[in-house]
Amino acid sequence: MIKAPEIVQRPLSSSVYQACLNLGLSPLQARLVAQRTDCVEQLEETVFPKLKHIQHPDALKNSQHAARLIAEAIRSDGVIVLATDYDTDGVTSAWVAMTALVDYFKVPEERVVHVIGDRKTGYGITDEVCERILGIEKPISLVISADQGSSDEPRIKRLKQAGIPVCVTDHHQMPIEGSPASAVCTVNPQQSDCEYDKTIAGCFVIFLVMTQVRQELVQQGYLQADSPSLKALALNVALGTIADSVSLKSPNNRAIVKAGLQYINLFDQPAWQAMKQLHDNQGEPFNAEYLAFQVATRINAASRVSDVTTAYHFLTAKSVEQARRYLNQLDQDNQDRRLQQQSMLENAQTRAGELYHANKYSLAIPLKGNAGIQGIIATRIGEQFGLPTVVLTDLEDGYLAGSGRAIVSDIDLREAFQWMSEQDPELFRSMGGHKGAAGCMIPFEKQEVFADLFEQAIQNQVGESPPVPLLETDGELEDHLLVPVLMEHIALLEPFGREWPQPSFSGRFEIIQLKEVGQTKTHLSCKLRTSGGKVLQAIYFNAKRHESEPTPVRTGQSVTCVYQPSLNHYAGRTNLQLRIQWMH
Repeated sequence: MIKAPEIVQRPLSSSVYQACLNLGLSPLQARLVAQRTDCVEQLEETVFPKLKHIQHPDALKNSQHAARLIAEAIRSDGVIVLATDYDTDGVTSAWVAMTALVDYFKVPEERVVHVIGDRKTGYGITDEVCERILGIEKPISLVISADQGSSDEPRIKRLKQAGIPVCVTDHHQMPIEGSPASAVCTVNPQQSDCEYDKTIAGCFVIFLVMTQVRQELVQQGYLQADSPSLKALALNVALGTIADSVSLKSPNNRAIVKAGLQYINLFDQPAWQAMKQLHDNQGEPFNAEYLAFQVATRINAASRVSDVTTAYHFLTAKSVEQARRYLNQLDQDNQDRRLQQQSMLENAQTRAGELYHANKYSLAIPLKGNAGIQGIIATRIGEQFGLPTVVLTDLEDGYLAGSGRAIVSDIDLREAFQWMSEQDPELFRSMGGHKGAAGCMIPFEKQEVFADLFEQAIQNQVGESPPVPLLETDGELEDHLLVPVLMEHIALLEPFGREWPQPSFSGRFEIIQLKEVGQTKTHLSCKLRTSGGKVLQAIYFNAKRHESEPTPVRTGQSVTCVYQPSLNHYAGRTNLQLRIQWMH
């Protein structure tokens, strides 16, 4: 039986709370901020993020060197190749680089070639990506990687031997041997002697590099001093940052996302106009949650079930009609992804149930199916069982592709994979990622070795007691706060995301009405009554795994709930609705 989650209230920093009151925040807002950071320094930049607060790109090691190399390539006659990852961070990185080169630096579009990786052949500058670059018939001035490249020395060396220079821009963890020796330049905040914020996404790195390129081109007289800044590119840097689940406690990430959302909500870009036509967020401004669940899911679906270039073409569309055509395909891809996901998830739940026991530290689950969906499955299974989880999909070529999610806050997956590789140097064909999410490829015959080493690696990090599922909340809310205006107070603390989570609260309620809803009848629509007599509408998504499962609660029952407040617009009226995360 899966361990019941332990509900814990986030600790509150009294010094931050008082400092927030001094900044003019309400007691509730001050409480929420003080439960998300214990650092008084840069508090104003964190609470009221602005582009002017972003750390200067001069602090990003080698960014000026990269700018000179790219400026030289711009002024040459050769091709500039953009080699990017296939996820939302990679696609937005490509958009940032292409838009800067073509629209701001006036490079003819035919001189810029975008080579995007394929999820099926693996992450990074793979052999397949290398072959595609080598197959370009025109002379190549420079290859610029974005959101990848730090761990790809063998392929970069091949390109160097062919006379093709590679400038790496990335944000993933560096390999033990350091930056790729064959690259002409590596820009990555993870380099040990780099002073830049190490939490930024790949699209943010290439954005900073391109701002340095602009400065270099101005100094060279290629651009006028009053040429437009690149700040408008923040709109899709915001999308990539949110999609890559980097820290939103970082003032830099908060500033770029806040600014990006402001540009997005102007709706003067075809892609965002088309997105509003498809899903207008009930008339509310697009926020970080919308980017994560409505936009990034559709973009990622392209690489999971169809053609990844669809997402790139969507972002770069020149008209609303063109953007709408690509978005319709992304929407269809996303529906296909959901169908495939449901079947794989059911199989994974069965397998996880067989592997799980009270002293389990991790889950490594082999599956058949679409490797592009395994990251989603790893998240769902990990959250259900409260354990770090890796899902391994049979590629049917002698290898398994793996995607892992840390789930537990103290776990560093990249460090775990590194330790595992030291125990068995032949375990990984490739690996990469972050603390919270990592991917790999292993030989098929190594799956049991992988599972054993993964279990030991997590135990090394956690200690003697296995992880216990935790549900962190911001405490209880008094009845007078449970009104629609509550959402305005919360919205002032946007953007929410990893390490700056959407507020969630706990409370004791009586169920006065209950109904199974949704096509699968696995969601519950409820009316709940507080101890003070206030009646609230609530929705509990995925309360049951299957329609045939018994309903876990009943009318008249007194329950403890963990919930997020939201707004429900219906028949011209707006009411507060609780989105239940857990009920017992």
